[in-house]
Amino acid sequence: MNKYILLFTLLAVSQMHLAAQNHIAATISNFENNKGICRACLFKTAADFKNNKALQCAQAVVTNGKAQVSFTNLPDGNYAIFVFHDSNSNGKMDKNWLGIPNEGYGASGNKLPFAAAPKFEANQFTLARGVTLNLSIKLRNL
Repeated sequence: MNKYILLFTLLAVSQMHLAAQNHIAATISNFENNKGICRACLFKTAADFKNNKALQCAQAVVTNGKAQVSFTNLPDGNYAIFVFHDSNSNGKMDKNWLGIPNEGYGASGNKLPFAAAPKFEANQFTLARGVTLNLSIKLRNL
């Protein structure tokens, strides 16, 4: 009988742990057209954000100028999201010869400097245990 109590306790604890994971749902808007796909990546640190070393990435179709992505099973902590419109579906953000993006881009805090790449610190947010966070991200098109 004791082994059944132990099994039940372990099952209950594991279910509580799964239920306490965080989730992010992001709605991205301001796409120039419905071509290609929306690509979004989640970052845990400023260094990872700068070096494009994502914790998770997601993609979604663009419909009526909007897309939705989600990230699940996230531990507590600080995060930032970078998103871009891969309008030609080549898997990368296209830039001109000066390094200026040719495709729309955005970040979780909608903090986009005029002549520089978005920064982790300006776009970070905190997830607490068991939270579902809904974000609205607006793309900048050049």
